Amino acid sequence: MTDIPDILFSPCFALYRMPNKGVVYGLAAKAAKTMSGGFERGVGRAGFFIAPFDSARGKSVFIPAEQRMHCYSARLPRLPLWLSGYEINDRTRYMEDFAAVKAAIDSGGAMKVVLARRVRVRIAAHTMQVLNIFGAACKMYPHNYIALWHTPQTGTWLTATPELLLSADSDGKCRTTALAGTMSATEPGADSLSGWSEKNLEEQRLVQQHIFHVLADTGVPYKVGRLAITPSGKLFHLRTDFTFPAPHSVGLLLDWLHPTPAVCGMPVRSARRVLSGAEHIKRDYYAGYSGPTFDDDSFAFYVTLRCMHVFEQGCDLFAGSGILRQSTAEDEWEETERKLNALRDLMPLRG
Repeated sequence: MTDIPDILFSPCFALYRMPNKGVVYGLAAKAAKTMSGGFERGVGRAGFFIAPFDSARGKSVFIPAEQRMHCYSARLPRLPLWLSGYEINDRTRYMEDFAAVKAAIDSGGAMKVVLARRVRVRIAAHTMQVLNIFGAACKMYPHNYIALWHTPQTGTWLTATPELLLSADSDGKCRTTALAGTMSATEPGADSLSGWSEKNLEEQRLVQQHIFHVLADTGVPYKVGRLAITPSGKLFHLRTDFTFPAPHSVGLLLDWLHPTPAVCGMPVRSARRVLSGAEHIKRDYYAGYSGPTFDDDSFAFYVTLRCMHVFEQGCDLFAGSGILRQSTAEDEWEETERKLNALRDLMPLRG
């Protein structure tokens, strides 16, 4: 059994904790494999799969489980470190991007577009300790999927995401989730569906509609759960679960599901065209997906949200929000701020 400190010094590694669980799993390898295609069930190989937002601009990577470990998350560092550093403000660029996206929506270019921000945080040398940040995320976000991975191809990323893209158990039963809309847990009415705005409910309907169409195209029978409110730290989201038997090609289903309207927009192709001309940041693995695979062909892939890309002297924080015709720049800016605060809480700055 390998210890966590040993894994962090491996050329390639992944640590992850599943939602509502108390065990952290880790795996390491001497090298990660760059995938020419996407994931396909039936390989029966344990490891960790990582996919970018845009497969045309980034490569999927697989880390085989050459070494494995597990421990209780309570053994990890439980508090974030105060760091010396500062943020580079991106408000001007975001407002420019918002105006371009809004103009495209108003002219009929798309119904919804999810515009992302990237906030760069500069940290004093030798103060970034990703294990502390990972441990803090496990404590602060018990309902989320928490993952930390590193490969030469991707660099180092951490995610604390509430959104399941697709999972399958060993018997072939699959599950996916429509998750959209955001309210602060402290806002009046956040804990009741009647308290959610029409804009949030419309975002959720669009994501559900996308999944309905995808599953209908596969021809598999599916069951739909009730619309519910799900917690993610200090935020609430709207959520609907879908369950169904595995289709003939899981890889094809992943291609149809990803990117979802929750991270791209609706219709997806139209939203991607708008983003290609309006969004200045490079998403890389933000809004892609990642997760463990197992010897029995089960897997669990989560959308890479509430994430940061860690580098030697700092990190890039990512967040996005869904823009509709009724959206305003200030409201969307504040939504991304609330999401970014989930990451800032993991690594508070002294300034």
